[in-house]
Amino acid sequence: MIDGLNPSQERAATHDGGHCLVLAGAGTGKTRTIIARVAHLISTGTPAPRIVVITFTRRAAREIVERVQHQLGKMAEGLRASTFHAFCMTLLRRYGDAFGTKNATVIDPDDVNALFKLVRASLRDKSLPKAAEVVKVYSFARNVSVSIAEACARQELEVDVDAVITLCKAYEQRKKERGYLDYDDILHIVASALERDAKIRELVKRQIDELLVDEMQDSNPLQWRLLDQLRDPARLFCVGDDAQSIYRFRGADIRNILDFTARVPGASVLKLQDNYRSTQELLDLSNWLLDRSPIDYNKRLRATRGQGCKPVLREFWSDWDEADWVADDLQERYRGGAAWHDHMVLVRSAFGGRGIERALLAKEIPYRFIGGVKLLESAHVRDVLAVLRLVANHRDDLAWMRLLQLYPKIGEVTAERIANTFVTMDKLEACIADLRKRATALADAAKLLEAVRQGGDAPATVFKKAAQAMAPMLEIRYRNDAWDQRKRDFAVVEKLASKHDTISGFIEEYLLEPMTLSEVAKLDEDDAVSLITIHSSKGTEKPVCYMPGMNPGMYPHVRALHSEDEIEEERRVTYVAMTRAQDELILTRSVRAFSSEPEAEDAYFLSELPDGLVEIVVDENARGRDFRYSAW
Repeated sequence: MIDGLNPSQERAATHDGGHCLVLAGAGTGKTRTIIARVAHLISTGTPAPRIVVITFTRRAAREIVERVQHQLGKMAEGLRASTFHAFCMTLLRRYGDAFGTKNATVIDPDDVNALFKLVRASLRDKSLPKAAEVVKVYSFARNVSVSIAEACARQELEVDVDAVITLCKAYEQRKKERGYLDYDDILHIVASALERDAKIRELVKRQIDELLVDEMQDSNPLQWRLLDQLRDPARLFCVGDDAQSIYRFRGADIRNILDFTARVPGASVLKLQDNYRSTQELLDLSNWLLDRSPIDYNKRLRATRGQGCKPVLREFWSDWDEADWVADDLQERYRGGAAWHDHMVLVRSAFGGRGIERALLAKEIPYRFIGGVKLLESAHVRDVLAVLRLVANHRDDLAWMRLLQLYPKIGEVTAERIANTFVTMDKLEACIADLRKRATALADAAKLLEAVRQGGDAPATVFKKAAQAMAPMLEIRYRNDAWDQRKRDFAVVEKLASKHDTISGFIEEYLLEPMTLSEVAKLDEDDAVSLITIHSSKGTEKPVCYMPGMNPGMYPHVRALHSEDEIEEERRVTYVAMTRAQDELILTRSVRAFSSEPEAEDAYFLSELPDGLVEIVVDENARGRDFRYSAW
């Protein structure tokens, strides 16, 4: 037996057959299994460079490579692990001529939205849908591999489909003219080229013997198209949990797991069901939740830790009482010697967490909110990155518009006109010379660019120079919006940039997967309560977890009631949240927040709870109130 693996994990890690799907329940050690699988492949003769591991986060990719290298040393040199986007971006850069993407510039969602606005304005048709609506439809269509018309229908948007198609075509033409690649292009271009061009397909496939994919339940149809072209003779080894598929709104398709054996004939299916995170009483509740589903998830979590505390369901009169109790309970536990960071509060959305935030602030309880702003998506950092983007590609009109509008009396129309001029020039120096001839404010922009350009090409040096030169201007812009904190972020970005040799390489890596402020600052080292959205909580765990707002109309959400598929995704969202708890799970709900919709009552996940599955505690203020559900 391989050290540290249970029989099910070892069976998966040493699988000798063809393609394989590993159904790994929550807390069953899937990362350990993937690492053992990679180590086994290398140890039994597969060269490390011929193994490709695809994950959904840069952090997971880094962890896999580091742990395999620690275990095997030089044998693991050349092992590749990356996100889907980073893997495809490597191919686009390496074979830019073949894919037609040489010297292309990657743009992020904020840029995409800005470009759609520009294109919409240029068409001079006020009847066109708003840019934000079209961006959503366009991205969904590409990730789910459907037409714009079908995407509009599935997104339930009441728009002129022909107008949306016109706007999307104009956007694609502008991207082509500017040499831009948006996130969806990165995967779409590679998948499409592999499908239609046998030479490119063979060029890529002959480099891969083993293709491992983590978090398969989060993959979308576009990503499946990519994997489908890369397999054979390469073996697929996909690990995921159908019960944790919760990103349907982003295009994730649970059928990539449910239909795996139909799509890949002869594939084996293995299961990991031994849970190392939670006690059995907590798992009994999550198992019961899945048992009520019409989908057969065909696995049951078993706790290796044995018995513990039952989940608690506490009922309050109002959400105000509910939030105050959570804060009071946290304080009481802290006074009893528990660390703040041993506690997690899981909420449906940032908006849904405001009541809890209010209570935590009132009690002066330290907390971190996870699920919010990404560092390189924050406005002040993007302002400075605009300069780096121009140093890397002076034809980046979106970067010009962002930079120019920082200066007085330069609005969107003027900025766009200047940017359209600059994209026709041969070099950045020509653009700088043009700026010197313009108004005083733009002459200042010329000085900024000239000073930064003279700093060389090292990303960290260029960023530091740009941040220092722009600091007076940005302080005025953000002086009433946490400037002191924003200013500290620049040092963090400079440190990230120092790990890269080229500006384009630095920008691309962190645009493909922006880092959260909590990741960058390593907030896990702080003693603070984690307030986290459920969709940000996968991969996390804490000894004590609170789930406030467990009301009808929220679990499942009332907006999901029109669709069985969406109700089932809501069930999986609830399951993900429940399985974060190691020792204690505390569910809370309030009478006044109950939905008046009969459908919400009928679909409520916590109706008909079996006796003894949870401990129910009714707050004094809620006693004698009119609970509308006989099961309570």
